[in-house]
Amino acid sequence: MSSLSGRLLATDFGSPHGVTVNDKYVRSLWHITYYIGVPLAAIVVGLIVWCLIRYRVKPGDEPRRAAQFQYHIPLEAFYTIVPLILVAVVFGFLYGGEDKITHVSSNPYVKIKVEGFQWGWRFTYPNGHQEQGSYNSVTSINDEKDLPVLYMPANETVQLQLLTDDVVHTFYVPEFLFQRDMIAGVNNVVDINVTKTGTFLGECTNLCGTYHAFMRFNVDVMPVNAFNAWMNSQAPGSIHTAGVHQ
Repeated sequence: MSSLSGRLLATDFGSPHGVTVNDKYVRSLWHITYYIGVPLAAIVVGLIVWCLIRYRVKPGDEPRRAAQFQYHIPLEAFYTIVPLILVAVVFGFLYGGEDKITHVSSNPYVKIKVEGFQWGWRFTYPNGHQEQGSYNSVTSINDEKDLPVLYMPANETVQLQLLTDDVVHTFYVPEFLFQRDMIAGVNNVVDINVTKTGTFLGECTNLCGTYHAFMRFNVDVMPVNAFNAWMNSQAPGSIHTAGVHQ
């Protein structure tokens, strides 16, 4: 099993730490919501508590009605303008973060085509070699050894072309803090740069049919030299199917 649970325990403000260079952009969005949300919550709770104490009815008090007025221009301007400013600030950070995450390099280290289908995965490398696997090679829902494997080099830009052969699927690796839908007719190209070696479990998160729960895969991130050696050992146009032992 991957080290998912261990790494996700390393958090700040409740945010999981990813293993890609884009991790910092994802967490910055999480942080900005805390920087804005916590003070707002403190103000709202503080005002509620103050009202409860200041305007509570004490024993012996005569019933009274709060002052009635039609409008309060300064107050209404405040609670209209301030939220607009806060939304604009959050939008600015969101736009900046997404711009960094969705940027694709013109010269990645390797390009890999990732195809999702009912119900499995196919990974095609530049020399035509394919790693593939589907639900019928998996013996149980807990089986991780017979899953298709996406091999990637560490600390290099890997460009993934995400495609679907049928319905909508999703490429999701929790430890990458990354998820992207795969939609028929849409050519999604993304860059991933993983900073740590290891095996990470990925999955489809769209309910895509009967065997959706079995539509998982492993990502094997290895040092560049090891990846190059593996890539050179794969015959052009060859196909390796998970669960089939030769």
